Amino acid sequence: MMLQEERPEKGMMRTKDLPEDLIVEILLRMRVKPLVRFRCVSKRWLSLISSGHFAKSHLKLASEQTQRLLLSTDLGLRTLDIDAPFGDGDAVRELDFPFKQTGFRVNILASCNGLVCMSVFDDKDFYIWNPLTGDHRRLPYPGFSTDCECIWSHGFGYDSLTDDYKLLLMADRPGVPIPECLVFSLKRNCWKRIQDPVNPDGLDESAGILSNGALHWSVEYLQLELKISAFDLAEEKFHEMPKPRKYDAESNKELYLDSLDNIGGRLCFVCRRRTHVELVVMMEYGVLESWATLFRVERFPAMPAYFMRPLCFSRSNELVAEYYCTEFHFKSSVSWSKQCGMGRALMRINPEGEISEGFMFYSKQFRCEPAVKWKLEPEAFVFVESSLSPNGYHADVGQTPSQ
Repeated sequence: MMLQEERPEKGMMRTKDLPEDLIVEILLRMRVKPLVRFRCVSKRWLSLISSGHFAKSHLKLASEQTQRLLLSTDLGLRTLDIDAPFGDGDAVRELDFPFKQTGFRVNILASCNGLVCMSVFDDKDFYIWNPLTGDHRRLPYPGFSTDCECIWSHGFGYDSLTDDYKLLLMADRPGVPIPECLVFSLKRNCWKRIQDPVNPDGLDESAGILSNGALHWSVEYLQLELKISAFDLAEEKFHEMPKPRKYDAESNKELYLDSLDNIGGRLCFVCRRRTHVELVVMMEYGVLESWATLFRVERFPAMPAYFMRPLCFSRSNELVAEYYCTEFHFKSSVSWSKQCGMGRALMRINPEGEISEGFMFYSKQFRCEPAVKWKLEPEAFVFVESSLSPNGYHADVGQTPSQ
């Protein structure tokens, strides 16, 4: 007796009966992990989900939804839902980290549109990696001059004009005042030497801050004159940005500006005063008069020993920030103690400037050495879930830096 072909129950539709547009709309609203599995459903779905157009549309929707934090610790990588309580275990996801090689030091350089740029083995190898899909791409060796000693600054971001991702590296050269500067194009798959790099005098040696298609660094000269140096990712040239005039050192002796950062896509400074901390934001990119105080946080006893780095705003308009702890250890939501040494903490600050929640994600005193001797530098990054692949950009060009 032949088995009869199973038929769908009345009122149910088979996937192949659904309109293509409806399938796309459903898939666009899925999280990345299910999408990775759905690529195995059929060749049609594999082609659809793997396409660059789908990945960009999915990224756009994901960016409008819940943001997450990427927490880098010496024991691994985790993502944390920004809007969930820090103590909510369901809001934390552990990521599979494929770079745990013996004796290697791993630095997360930056995160952009769900792609993570990192250096491995003391800046000898560079990778661009999507932690959710597992796709990663090793970049060709930068090819610095043989006399270059060390990479002292970097930046990673998206160039919307050419639909490309670029990595900028700056390295010291003994006896030469101007650093060697190289930029890598994911699309061209090659490095390009920048002929007119920025003067490093007074340049903040932290990572370049991405905003409006450019990487930015704060520059403070001997006369305490504050400026901003920017590298346009499309033009691949440096230029100067307007400084926050209201916060010149000459106008206020108690002023202290921490390093330049990004909040909600806008450039910002953290201004530390005697009684409080202000978040000074460039509300309109490139407009001098648009610098304004957007947030104010009252100081607490341990604050002089801390460096605050703003990360993002939650849906409830709370500021989520990272603190670099040098003497204190975060103990509860509003109290501090001197029991521990250096560490990293996340803080949630309400619109009234009060600390509502805290979470220590790294403590040097209680650090546990992993079984495999690799090291992941601790830091927090704003992270957007996306299905973008670094291998979706191809080029058949040379790998050595062009002049």
